[in-house]
Amino acid sequence: MSGGAIRALAPEVADAIAAGEVVERPASVVKELLENSLDAGARRITIEIRGAGRTLIRVADDGDGIPSEELRLAFTRHATSKVSTLEDLVAISSLGFRGEALASVAAVSDVECVSSGHRVRIRAGHLLEEGAAAAAPGTVIEVRDLFANTPARLKFMKSDPTETSACVRIVQQYALLHPLLRFRVLIDGRTVLNSPGGGDAIAAAASVHGAAAARELVEADHVEDGLRVSGLVSQPHLSRGNRDGMVLAVNGRPISSRALSYALEECYRGSLERGRFPVAILSVELDPAAVDVNVHPAKREVKFREESAVFAALQKAVRAGLAGSRLQRFDIPIPAFTVDSPRPAARQMELHQGDAYSPTATAGTATAQGLLRPVGQILDGYLVAEGPEGLVLVDQHAAHERVLFNRFTARLDGEASIRQPLLLPTVIELEPAQVSAIVDHRGSLEALGFEYEPFGPRSIRLLAGPAETPAGRVEGAFIEIAGVLAAGRRDESLDAVLASLACHSAVRFGDSLEPAEQRRLLQELEATMPDATCPHGRPTRLLLDWQTLKRHFRRNY
Repeated sequence: MSGGAIRALAPEVADAIAAGEVVERPASVVKELLENSLDAGARRITIEIRGAGRTLIRVADDGDGIPSEELRLAFTRHATSKVSTLEDLVAISSLGFRGEALASVAAVSDVECVSSGHRVRIRAGHLLEEGAAAAAPGTVIEVRDLFANTPARLKFMKSDPTETSACVRIVQQYALLHPLLRFRVLIDGRTVLNSPGGGDAIAAAASVHGAAAARELVEADHVEDGLRVSGLVSQPHLSRGNRDGMVLAVNGRPISSRALSYALEECYRGSLERGRFPVAILSVELDPAAVDVNVHPAKREVKFREESAVFAALQKAVRAGLAGSRLQRFDIPIPAFTVDSPRPAARQMELHQGDAYSPTATAGTATAQGLLRPVGQILDGYLVAEGPEGLVLVDQHAAHERVLFNRFTARLDGEASIRQPLLLPTVIELEPAQVSAIVDHRGSLEALGFEYEPFGPRSIRLLAGPAETPAGRVEGAFIEIAGVLAAGRRDESLDAVLASLACHSAVRFGDSLEPAEQRRLLQELEATMPDATCPHGRPTRLLLDWQTLKRHFRRNY
């Protein structure tokens, strides 16, 4: 060990180290101040953020407030009104309890707090001003110049849109979990969240996820042995490309739990494709003594006394909710006709307007008739073709996904895009991070065929989409793409965008294709590698070679 003599740290150094455990980024400040407001019984909370939280974080509430004689003490480390004995730590019912939040925030910023007709101002842990102020209900705390006295911390901050999005997401979680309360968030003067309050969980979800998504949520509720799991879960046809839509809480506190996330995702196994996740707001209520919330510096993780019981109760609640939902089941009908016989009228299906499979391959990539000769379609999902090497079975959806993925990739590389204007432009409401993402990637999205314009602080108006995407799927494709771009790194998210757009645009498993449409798809598939998979990794074709076929029927002599 080296470094010289052991000595006690200066108070400002010790405070900065302790603050690093609590205040990781601006979103940490928002979380701590928000929890204080909730513990004070606030019914209305307004959060204002400027400069991604570095310039200003202002939280105003109508809660009980801090007595004037205790206001200065509240900014002293380990000063709290929520616990006083070791026994209190065994059954914590409040969101805050350590008495570190205000002191940690004040150690790395310039803080002003007004409550109960009194005012204090503290910078870098030092009291600057104290005195009387206009009496008003609740508490107002302003945090300015975050990390100004610890510039090294600023180097680890992410981009402004990312930090802003993290702040908004914190408030969204509490708005979803506390529908009785009214939350308002302003970003650089613009209102980006305004939950209605009043106790309507669906209305609270609509303020965060949008009205269309909220309509697809169903109630989930289960009670057993003093344990209750309740909230909202999405029907299987509403899903996301990431876990951001999954909000889990214990006794009103948002948590991160791999076990409970897995329990939730398991309820959708077989209903959602791999890589798709539900939207859920689930709250676990149990005896505070049955859960330890003091196991993580930021209180994001908890430890249950009986995790298996909570796991089982959550799954029972979700499955009970899904039992009453409109599940999208796909029953594969067995055709009662031969390939050459006409199809019944009830099974005819008209594809979206325009040529779904307009070949863009240049001359030489496939012959006029192609190497694969279409024989027919089975189960309205697999094409049967005759090729030089044998009989080929093609998954029409996976194959078309690969064809379109390659086509969209070529457009990002400079090939001309083809777009189709929407008959009725659609207004889409997005989250702040999604708005920032589509602004940053506007060039790529336009190259793919999308055309859109701003339509308010959180909305855009979609004017056109790629020619290959059916008009009825353009909106859903764009919303999913915005979510993918907001969640991933640039290099990874563009591939995910192409895969998502190809999936939305491709012919579906179950679509009945005419012989000419089958032929065009097979011709385009021939331009890809023989072992090509779909963008999600599923195989596109299966070969039954002639030799195997002859050997099976004993005709190999």
